Formats: sequence, structure tokens, C-alpha cells
Amino acid sequence: MNETDLAALWSQLGPDSRRRARIETRVFEWIEAGETSLAGEWFGWLKVEPIAGLALAAVGAMSLTVLTPVGWITALVLG
Repeated sequence: MNETDLAALWSQLGPDSRRRARIETRVFEWIEAGETSLAGEWFGWLKVEPIAGLALAAVGAMSLTVLTPVGWITALVLG
């Protein structure tokens, strides 16, 4: 759904200004409730499953360590 589709649906609904403000507030609250930072998700893992959280952090660090040189070599070979 893009902005044109949303505008067309919105015009069909035709809510008054009070109702429109209430709908917009609920939509923005719903969108913001679904947004979490990456750091927040990692801290959530560490609180719930400390071993799994540390394992994921270790895998992430290892992937950066291993994949960076692999990327350089691939760029040299392909470039």
C-alpha cells in the first residue's frame, strides 16, 4: 500500500477532524510500539537467555572478523 492508495481509502472513509485525530494517534502509537532498537533486542536476549545472548554476540563478532577479509578477497578477485 502506498500513499495514493491510503489517500483514496481515507477519502472514502471521510472521518471528521476529531475522529481523524483519534485514528492517527492510534496508528502512530501502534507503529511506535512495534519499533525497538537493535540494542534493546540484544539486551532483551541477555535478560531472558544470558547464554544465548552471549552466544549470539560471539557469533556476530566472529562473522565481522571472518567475513571482512573474505569480502576483501572477493573484491580483489572480482574487481
